[in-house]
Amino acid sequence: MFDVNLTFSVSHLSRICIICMAAFLFLVDAPETFAQNDQSNIDVRLFREINNAQSRSKTSLIGVTDNSAYPILVVAPISLAAYGLAADQNEKFESGVLLGTSEILAYSIGYVLKEGIRRERPYEALTDVQTNHLDSADPYSFPSGHATGSFALATLLTLRYPKPEVYIPAFAWAGLVGYGRIYFGLHYPSDVLAGALIGVGSAYLVYRCQGKILPIVYRLIGRKESENVSAIVVPNNGGALMNITVRF
Repeated sequence: MFDVNLTFSVSHLSRICIICMAAFLFLVDAPETFAQNDQSNIDVRLFREINNAQSRSKTSLIGVTDNSAYPILVVAPISLAAYGLAADQNEKFESGVLLGTSEILAYSIGYVLKEGIRRERPYEALTDVQTNHLDSADPYSFPSGHATGSFALATLLTLRYPKPEVYIPAFAWAGLVGYGRIYFGLHYPSDVLAGALIGVGSAYLVYRCQGKILPIVYRLIGRKESENVSAIVVPNNGGALMNITVRF
């Protein structure tokens, strides 16, 4: 098999990481972000704008994406890994393993933050909140678990399969899932943004560490790992990296 993967340029990636880290630190350190009873708070104002924009058609569409989140997050890595094993396709198996690992890492980080910060949900701290899907809400609000998982999935799939037919629907779905958590009154925008950043960061970290993760998994299941010969080509004009991997 001959795989060609196009990734971000180093300069673009570093800028994205710096921006994401700065935004996350702002969310964690700025007390005004968590001033839930302050109606002039930008987080509360944006929450109100989204939550008050209720319509039957939007509720139906967003209800579908919201209900699909956890089933997809569970089924996608398991089905990819199982298909890869059954069809003797290591590339599919590896994608399933990395996908599951990125989701577990993202949720672990999110859980620690939830238990440490213990932010009340909007419908508990504010009045006149339009709520739906309350059965999918755990006790704490920050960060959004739905956004964490969905953006981890979208990012890992994009890194493994950098094609428009993969990353456009993946991130559109993740964005709708995050938007829906605000629309249904379950999260503030900062909860969703933080969850998205955690998901993206976790997936990228797992992707970068796959050379250490996958050999361990192969040893655990007693399966021979593919032998890879890789080369990274960097154009002189500073264009995008091209990662060429040949599998035998």
